[in-house]
Amino acid sequence: MSVGRQARPAGWQHHPFGTVIEPLDFSMDLPFAGGASAARLDLVFTGDGLYVPCISRQPAGAGPFPTVIVLHGGSGGLGIGYLSDMVQNQGWALEALLARGYAVVAAEGRMEHEDAYGSGVPFGLDHSDVIEVLGFIARQRWCDAERIGFLGVSHGGELQMKIVHEIASRGGGPVPAALAMCEPAVIEFLGLKFEGVRKEANLQFHARIADAQINIDVARARIAALPGDLPMLVVGRDEDHLQGLFKKLHELLSDAGKRVEWASFSHPEHAYQLGPRRLGDVGYRPDAAQVATLERVLAFLDRHVRDQP
Repeated sequence: MSVGRQARPAGWQHHPFGTVIEPLDFSMDLPFAGGASAARLDLVFTGDGLYVPCISRQPAGAGPFPTVIVLHGGSGGLGIGYLSDMVQNQGWALEALLARGYAVVAAEGRMEHEDAYGSGVPFGLDHSDVIEVLGFIARQRWCDAERIGFLGVSHGGELQMKIVHEIASRGGGPVPAALAMCEPAVIEFLGLKFEGVRKEANLQFHARIADAQINIDVARARIAALPGDLPMLVVGRDEDHLQGLFKKLHELLSDAGKRVEWASFSHPEHAYQLGPRRLGDVGYRPDAAQVATLERVLAFLDRHVRDQP
């Protein structure tokens, strides 16, 4: 028996004789061990029937709190188990944010569809999922919707560019207060030109990138659409194979008159900025570069998110 394609998107179908009870989101507390502060799992309902997970924690007090949404670039589609492990065992940066009075949200979207951004594909993309999460978090009583920042690494940095461009161009979500983009792999956003398939061996762009190596007209148009007063921090990694791309993003943002800062650190590991994995009873043991990088990121977020009236 053959199975035909769906005639409509997945999800709820409203009938005139029925009632849909909203909201369709789902939340529950998580029993975290090891003395961690309370954590909540939220399943955010999207327009095409998908539930997108995020895990939130709040500091002590009544709130509402300044909030930081943290995106690990490689987590798309890995779901609740990945985010739970990230918060419990890879949450050094998240715990530092909590200690400074931020609510924190570990979030992700569905798996990335490479080269689909801007192509007019009829299905949802991961940045759209995170826009849904952003809107959901902004509606929570514990969140100060005027003070929501992003911290993302790798593809999590590119997601921030896509999210803000989408909101600025089409609406549909609150505008973040600040973006902290660590090793932002803006391959699609800037239209990086490379030979062969998309893998590291074909993405060796450590040197300076010329305008001809990206889709410069599209890149400039997308950057022009970004809010002019949005504070952005681009954090590079001296050894990274895409260091030239990180610098190109900063260059184009700066040339367009955007509020952007640049920092770069030396470290042997990609996406090191969120810190090391917890080592049993020993806890986290960040190295000097991880500590220095987080201090730079926290100082930026404090200025533009936490300490804003």
